[in-house]
Amino acid sequence: MKVCLFGGTFDPPHLGHENIVARLIKRFDKVIVVPTKETPGKNNLPLADNCHRLQMLLLCDFAKNSNCIISDYEIISSTSPSYTINTLNYIKDKFKDSEFYIAIGKDQLNNFNNWHNSDKILSSAKIICFNRKKGVDNKELINCEFINNFDYNISSSEIRNSILNNDKKFKTMVNRDIFNYIIKEKLYTL
Repeated sequence: MKVCLFGGTFDPPHLGHENIVARLIKRFDKVIVVPTKETPGKNNLPLADNCHRLQMLLLCDFAKNSNCIISDYEIISSTSPSYTINTLNYIKDKFKDSEFYIAIGKDQLNNFNNWHNSDKILSSAKIICFNRKKGVDNKELINCEFINNFDYNISSSEIRNSILNNDKKFKTMVNRDIFNYIIKEKLYTL
């Protein structure tokens, strides 16, 4: 079985995330989407609480696919910050005798060598990098597969800034259900 792990803050999840997972579902037997509780190297916690971020992920189209699992492992873990190697080991224990992959964006590739136990990650899983326009091509730093025909240059921080400025243009960056959820719950406002 081929299993792919896709982690992130998902604060909020956007159409770029949905497109990545949709493409992964076509290729892998299982795609595990893992929202992080606290990202190493980031000084701030997610703005939306864990329950809201999980609920928004459940509103994504991929949540309806039986080959996709939204895991709360990092959110309920007592370990903080959330390290990919710990999550990978947890998933490997659940899906024994499988081949493991981790999907990341190009922005994360640029920092990959600074990840906690990055060498152990590379010995346990193959990296797939979605080639966002942001960042420099560090393909030579680690052995990974690039997905080059990916043109979703959307960021969660751009969405949060749009909401904070009362600019509804973020409506084009998230699916309709997530847009309505953000409005209803008054997320990312002062």
